Formats: sequence, C-alpha cells, structure tokens
Amino acid sequence: MADNTNPVENNSLFTIPVQYLVDLSLENPKPLVHLTSTSEDKPEISINVQVNARHLTERMFEVILDINSKATRGADTMFICQVKYGGLIAIGEQVEESQIKNILLESCPEFLFPFVRNIIADATRETGFPALMLQPVDFKAMNKSDSANADGTNQIH
Repeated sequence: MADNTNPVENNSLFTIPVQYLVDLSLENPKPLVHLTSTSEDKPEISINVQVNARHLTERMFEVILDINSKATRGADTMFICQVKYGGLIAIGEQVEESQIKNILLESCPEFLFPFVRNIIADATRETGFPALMLQPVDFKAMNKSDSANADGTNQIH
C-alpha cells in the first residue's frame, strides 16, 4: 500500500498531484466584422509566455504557466486569450537545492504546457476563428535566457 503522506513516490524528482485552471479570459470584440470580412490580410498573432513559481512548504511549490495571445488584423483586435494554469509541485527528497529552480521553471512547465495548449485551442475555436495551436515552448532555453537577462520573467517567490 502506498504511503499517502509523501506525494513523491518511486524516487521521482517531482510529482504534480494537482493541476488547475487559475484564470481564463477571452475577448472577441468584433466577431461579425472579422468573420464576414473579405480581407485576405493574414492576422498577426503575438504570444507571451511566463512561468512563475511560489514556495509553499519545505518541498511543495506552485507553478503557474501564464500565456497571453492576441490576434490582430491591421489596427483591429480579432481576439485576446489569456490563460493562467497552475500545478502543485512536490519535489523529491533526493533533489538537491541547486536543481529545484530548473525543475520548477523548465521541467514542470513542460508537463503543464499541453493542457494550456488545449485550453487555448478550444477557447479560440469557440470565437469562430480557427483554433490557435501553440507551438511547443523550449522552457529550458527560456529559463537560461531570462536568467541571463535578469528581467524577472521566470521567477520563484
């Protein structure tokens, strides 16, 4: 029988016992204008990805993946989709302190990303536009870049 007092089993580096949607915002300000338009101009889509981690207890953290996307055609906004998706992260006892940051800002977001990607695809499809299918994110490169820039995009509190 498994010991339920420790959510990290089988010598895992970490587990994600709980995942949850923190916030979902979708704006479709002028659907009929865009859906009936004969313009052949392709929309411009911007995507911003942030990862934040928060220390809860000795080996428990919360990781929030925050993705904002916006589609525009010319000066008009087609849609804005903002999603914050979280996970409760239990870090294994064998993980050294020096490894925790990379696990929280690289490995955990890689596990959470497919769920956020599906939420964004489903939400944007409901606007009447084709589903926005995000490309995979290289969280390792993003973490290294943010560490080098020291801009605070990826943070642990």
